[in-house]
This record gives sequence, structure tokens and C-alpha cells, in this order.
Amino acid sequence: MPLEIKLIRDSEYTVVNDFFNNSRGINRPGGRKARKQSEFSWEFLEGPDRKVIYAGAWEVDEGKEPVLVGTQCAIIHKMISSDGTWFLAAKGEDTLVGINAIARYRNTDILKELFAVLTEACKKSGVEFLWGFNTIPATYKRIGFGKSFKTNYSVLVLNPVKAYKNILSNKPEISVSAKYKMAILAGMSSLYSFRRKLLPCRQMTYHINRETGDNTGLFQRAAAPGPLCFMLQDNAYFTWRIRNNPYPIQYRSYQLLDRDNLLQGQVICSVAGNVASIEQTLFDKELAGSVVNFFLGKVISALKNEEICMIRYTGFQPNSLNAREMQLFKSMGFVFTGKGEWFTFKKLRDNTFFNPENIYLSRLYKQGID
Repeated sequence: MPLEIKLIRDSEYTVVNDFFNNSRGINRPGGRKARKQSEFSWEFLEGPDRKVIYAGAWEVDEGKEPVLVGTQCAIIHKMISSDGTWFLAAKGEDTLVGINAIARYRNTDILKELFAVLTEACKKSGVEFLWGFNTIPATYKRIGFGKSFKTNYSVLVLNPVKAYKNILSNKPEISVSAKYKMAILAGMSSLYSFRRKLLPCRQMTYHINRETGDNTGLFQRAAAPGPLCFMLQDNAYFTWRIRNNPYPIQYRSYQLLDRDNLLQGQVICSVAGNVASIEQTLFDKELAGSVVNFFLGKVISALKNEEICMIRYTGFQPNSLNAREMQLFKSMGFVFTGKGEWFTFKKLRDNTFFNPENIYLSRLYKQGID
């Protein structure tokens, strides 16, 4: 049967989501519930910027309905540079090719052809570069992505017994030696967490609220003198990403303001069960270290009061702003494991500014579904 690679039409989105759900038992992580059509619409169609671009691979047999056997999409979003210039970028997502199709069309690189159609559509939409998080960097290199680097997971254990039980419940098939290593990690992180209590901190003339607001100006002051770029996070973005999120994830936002109510720091966390994740932090570059420590101490104490047993954080090291953030969390007692996903990047236009080292990254850039 012929294979046709083309852009997905609006009327075919239900077929796309059905393909995802029917394929997940084969080459999607086990245990994930079927994705509702409303969840699909939120994730891909209702964002604050332009609608997603989808490419699909279809088996076409004369006299029969075409059958979808592969998908890849690009979520278009606005980014802003430290000098206030905004532009479009796109995050790769929903990459899925049926195993049977791979076997039937072994002489066709279906994923590469999907990506070629997607890339051309992104160029026509004014997208400057494509990027994403994944665990298969070699595959993305094959389809044209360039330089990649690995993220770094870390953890701060607040209750070692509950944290250890939580880790085991999520990984029931691990070996005895792996369980032993996890127990040591939980204990070490708990011991290191005492260090944060010794760090100097003063409230001074600042106050904290629990709101979530536009952080564009804060990013520019945090990144100065740059040059860096950042996903535009205005009120429309936070309404979509956090307030309208249909998944069972709760968010906590903490904002540090000075006496003139100017935003000086922002920490956004997600909570699932008794585990919290630091989604993103931003601090004015001129903010004193003692104030930053005070602010983070308040955030950690607030999470501990909710009986959170551990706090996760993902570190990135492509630029000075991300690197400073990692050092800060190390000083707060977070233990880094050296494990993580890969960040992959492909430039679509010839502009020296658009490089992976120039992108400030955070966990908030992920899809917000788990």
C-alpha cells in the first residue's frame, strides 16, 4: 500500500488522538491512561500562541479509508530575548510511528519524512528553531537535529522514609542493589537538606504572595546583560498552562516583591501526591544572596508543611543563568543524580543568536501532563 505523508487537517484531530491511545500499549510508556479528546485539545489546540502544526503518515489503499500510522507535531510558541525582541519557536511533540508500519515500510524512514514536512510548514509559519526533550538523541540526530545536551535530575528529601517508599512504588521491578542505592540517596539528600537551615537569610523590605503573573520583566533583569531568550510567560500563558490545565496536577506559585511591589523573584512548583517539583525559578540579578536564600527557605518550609516528602528539580547548564540556578540548588542541599533527558535543537534560519546555549530552560517548558 502507498504511504502518504502530509499535514493533518482540523477534521482529523480525533483520528490523531485515537491513534495515540491505540498505540500506547505498544510503544508508549505503560500505565498511562487514555488521553481524552478534551486533554488533547488543551495541550495542542488551545495554547496562547498559534495552533499546533501536525504531520501524519497515512496508508492509502484504493477503495478504503486511509489509515494513520505515524504522527509528529510542532507546538508553536512565542519566545522573548533579554533585549525585549520576541520571535517564534516550536517544540516537537507527539512523535509516534506504529511498529507494524515500520516493518512494512522498512525502506522508508517514516519519521524523517514526517519531520521534513513538519519543518517546511514551520519555516512558512516564521519559526526560528525547533527544540524538544527526549530520551533518543541519536534518533533526533538522524533526522537533522544538531547539538544536544543532557539535563540533570536532583532531589531534596524532606522525609527519607516516605521518599524511599514513594520511589519504590514507582519502580517496583528494580533490583535489590538499586533499592540499596536509592535508600542511600534518600538518606544523603535528607542529611544535606540540613545545610539549608544554616544559610543566612533576612526578609528585609520584601514580601511574598502566592499569585502567578507575567514574569517578562523579571526574566530580562535576571538574564542581564544576556544575550538569552526565554519562553514568553505572560498572563495568557499562565492561564492556559496552569489555571486551565485539565490534568490532576496542582501548582504552587510564590512571588517575592519589594516595597514598590516590583517582582524580584518567582518560584513555581507542581505537586503530585506527596512529591513536589520545582518547575521554574527566576531572581533579579541584583537581588542579594541572603534574600534569595530566605525566599527559597520559605518555599521549602511551605511545601514541608503540606507533608511533601521530597522536592525534585531538573538542572540545565547551557548558559550562565541556568548554571547559577543549579549552583544555588546545590547550596540548598539538593543532590544531583547525573541522570536526565536530552535537549535537542535544530535551527531553521541562519541567525547566530539562535543557539541552544542562548535558551534559558526550565521544567515549565515541558507539557504539564505529569
